[in-house]
Amino acid sequence: MTDKAAVASFEDSLRTRNAAALRVEVALGAVLVPSFWALDWFVIPDQVWVTLGFRLACTCYALAILVAGRLRPEWTTRNVSWLSFSFSLSVAWSIALMCFMHEGYESPYYAGVNLLILAVGLLFSWRLATSIVFVALVYAFYMAPLMLGILTIRDGVAALGNQLFMIATMIITVTSQFHRRRLERREHEAQVAQQQLLAEVQHMATTDWLTSLYNRRHFFRLGEDEIERARRYVHPISVIMVDVDHFKSINDTYGHSVGDQVLCAIAKRMTGGLRKSDIAGRYGGEEFAMVLPETDVVAATAIVAERMRESVCGRPVDTAEGPLQVTVSIGVAGVDSKENLLDALTRADQGLYSAKRSGRNRVIAWTTELASAAPPAA
Repeated sequence: MTDKAAVASFEDSLRTRNAAALRVEVALGAVLVPSFWALDWFVIPDQVWVTLGFRLACTCYALAILVAGRLRPEWTTRNVSWLSFSFSLSVAWSIALMCFMHEGYESPYYAGVNLLILAVGLLFSWRLATSIVFVALVYAFYMAPLMLGILTIRDGVAALGNQLFMIATMIITVTSQFHRRRLERREHEAQVAQQQLLAEVQHMATTDWLTSLYNRRHFFRLGEDEIERARRYVHPISVIMVDVDHFKSINDTYGHSVGDQVLCAIAKRMTGGLRKSDIAGRYGGEEFAMVLPETDVVAATAIVAERMRESVCGRPVDTAEGPLQVTVSIGVAGVDSKENLLDALTRADQGLYSAKRSGRNRVIAWTTELASAAPPAA
């Protein structure tokens, strides 16, 4: 995975976590923000209707996010960054306005701003730039009246204490978010590495190392499941057995490495014409087997198997020793409602033996006459 893809994967993993944190924040905000209106009656009774407007605006925004999370959860998760940023900023600014209406920079309302900043640091995992911009906007809004000369400081000690606490809270929030994101990034990378390792192990346990087809054990497991499904819904299903003609002479003449190249090329050509629902596996040595769901024996013989045979013999196989002309013999059988995969493959193998005995490079479907013929080659 490239660095860019790794970063995108990490950010995607955080969206779900931040969306859950946003639900917690807006749910608490929808309850606590209007509840503290009772405090306004004691602290600034002459401004309670103005503060009610601020609180209702934040509450309505919180409820709107909650409703959006219910009706359009994917949209909310996709846009969680700016939703959490804008809601947190709106609440922080509304509390700052209440500070200005009370005692300015000596007001105890500033504690609410600090609590909100800490809550953001605890709940969300933002980028470092996002965290810095958030606290900068909060602090700039809080200090704007003083810078513009609208408000003055009456108690320097109280105002200085409030300032120091707010700045310390901002530093702690940004630092903690930065540190937590680093830990979350490492944890995410470890999880991705573990998943990749598990997928690799699973691939090795189910796939033939040479041809990349299913190995025999996994082929049988998938094939039995497909036969059971066909039996349940009374759908046709067929099996195919394929054997490379004169493969031993290829190994004896050119070596096993060339033989491996031939097997890889044949597997690629045969599976190129299969559907995604078809199951192909390396049965053993130079033999391959296929399970074809929703395919009767006529179609499996005349269409699928013949196409495989022609794809193999249609052009030489390029090897390290030069191009080699290779052919395959194929046996086909339908699967009846009472037999298992091994029984069906045994009948297809009888068709394969008949194709070998009849001159190779041909397709023969199993018939009852083949049952009394000589035992199959494999």
